[in-house]
Amino acid sequence: MKKPILSLLSVLSLVSLSLSSSLISGPLHRSPFESLIANGSITSLDDIAKFHLSDLNTVENINYQVPNTAILLRFALHPGSPIDRAALGRTILTAQRSLRQYIQDNGDAYLDDADDPYEVDDRRTGKCMIGMKSTKKYMTGDERLRYGRVLDTFQGLFDVLYLARRCYVGIFQIEDGGEVVGTGKVLVGNVNFVASLA
Repeated sequence: MKKPILSLLSVLSLVSLSLSSSLISGPLHRSPFESLIANGSITSLDDIAKFHLSDLNTVENINYQVPNTAILLRFALHPGSPIDRAALGRTILTAQRSLRQYIQDNGDAYLDDADDPYEVDDRRTGKCMIGMKSTKKYMTGDERLRYGRVLDTFQGLFDVLYLARRCYVGIFQIEDGGEVVGTGKVLVGNVNFVASLA
C-alpha cells in the first residue's frame, strides 16, 4: 500500500516542480512600459517622455517623502503591470534585513562597486526584482548612494508599494536633500532574467 502513495507523491512533486519552473522561467508577457524598463531604455523619469506609448497614459506618478529621513522618492508606476504582493513584500524585507546587517557590521558607507547597482529579488518565486543604482557611481560626495540611503529607500518602497497596495511595475528616482542620488526599478522577474534583457 505504501508504494502507490509514494508513486502518487512522486508524480505530484514532479508536477509541482514543473509548474513552479514554468512560472519562474516561462515567457513573460510584458507591457510596452515594462519592456522598456527591463531592457534599460527607460531608466529615469525624464526618459518616459521620449516614448509615445498608449499605456503610458496610465502611468501613476507619486512623490513620497520617507518619514524621518531626507529621502524623497519620485515614482512612475504602471497599474496595468501588477507584481505579486507576497513576492514584493518578501523582496523588500529580504533587502532590509541584509542592509541592516551590513550597516551593523560595517557602518554606513557608499555602495561598494559590487553593490552598485544594488539588486535583490524573490528567489522563491522569481516574481519580483528591485534594483537601484547611484546617479554618479564613480563620483565622491553626496551624488552617490550609501547603504543607509538604500535602506531608507526600501522603507519608502514598503510604504508606497506594499502597504498602500500599489504592487506595480515602475521606476523611481531617489533624492536626498534635493540632490538626485539614484534611480531604481521594480519588475516582475529575477535579477538574472532582467540582466539578460539589458
